[in-house]
Amino acid sequence: MMLPTELMPLFEGALPSCLVTSSAEGIPNIANLTRVWHAESHFVAIANQMLNKTYRNLIENPLALLKIINPRDFIQWEISVRYIRSEYEGSLFEHIKQDIETISWMAGVPLSAELRSVVVFEVTSVRQCIEEAIHLKPAPETYGDLLHVLAAVHEWHRLSFWIPAENDRDVKLKASRGVPGAGVDAGAFDMMKRLAMLVKSKQRIIRLRNIRSQLRYLHSIHTEPQEQKDKPMIPVTETTPSSCLAFPIRSFHTLIGIICCEDASGQMKAIHSIEDRYLVYLGEKLGETLLTISTVPAQEREALFRQVIELARLQWEKEADPFHSSLSARERQVAINVAKGYTNAEIAKQLFISLRTVTTHLERIYQKLNVPSRAALTRYVMEKGLLKENS
Repeated sequence: MMLPTELMPLFEGALPSCLVTSSAEGIPNIANLTRVWHAESHFVAIANQMLNKTYRNLIENPLALLKIINPRDFIQWEISVRYIRSEYEGSLFEHIKQDIETISWMAGVPLSAELRSVVVFEVTSVRQCIEEAIHLKPAPETYGDLLHVLAAVHEWHRLSFWIPAENDRDVKLKASRGVPGAGVDAGAFDMMKRLAMLVKSKQRIIRLRNIRSQLRYLHSIHTEPQEQKDKPMIPVTETTPSSCLAFPIRSFHTLIGIICCEDASGQMKAIHSIEDRYLVYLGEKLGETLLTISTVPAQEREALFRQVIELARLQWEKEADPFHSSLSARERQVAINVAKGYTNAEIAKQLFISLRTVTTHLERIYQKLNVPSRAALTRYVMEKGLLKENS
């Protein structure tokens, strides 16, 4: 498994870590480590100085578990690994040996033991230990700050934030905004709670439209008396929403929250015009922020949320724009050079391609971007700020 770049701080040696191994008979052993090194791509390594029992276990059972704390936010990570080999020489061995000797020299203490070998592991999976980050959980008012910013940026008016409960199905309300009857009507959040529970169960974005008419239809076909039903149906009232949207908030693939949004006016086109891929991206960015926001002063929380949401929107617009999503790398180069005022012949010379190839690229660019001419393409590039971006 390729390690994401955001995990690289784990391998800077700022905080100790531990390695859990097991013998063939299932007897565990925990070894404390001063550091884990990122070798390359999906490999990590540790220094074998006095790891006798650990090494014996790895020979019998190559599967092991590393537990490392990220020094940037103090969130713990579990990295499942498989023992691959031991190195006794080579560039990686010399690199780690030099690191150990340098620290020993700077500390003014002799080495406790010589480096015997470098133990190399292949990473098979990584997991963020959300359950061990209680000290990093946001204050309750933080969720309200987030809903306030979402309402302002996306014009969403009825909002609620839910977190997964400890049991398998339930969810807990942490904050709400603009929900009729909140704090007075015990059933004010019934529909939102069911929606949040559905998101937790299905682990995906949920959209509902024309809710009132569909509820009326369900009421009409269920003839069983209301008092005899195990789960009474939600009544249709003037506050019943016409549409709903709910999406998960994740941090490294772990569900940490659910945002629910309702519209009672029937005018909430913004909800259904937003693509699922953007909501997935937004949910991931908000999840990362929520796990580290406990270190941010209360007066700066809203500004940070606004920055995260705006950056997510800008990044999504860039990725969704046909210039980035449809054009090939070479076609983008041709388009930029057209906007710079170069002729086809000059572009061909600059990119080391034939004149005919440039013409073919231009025809495809016009079709993909739906622009009719060279002038229209130049205007498109200038209006999107692509010239500055690629300068």
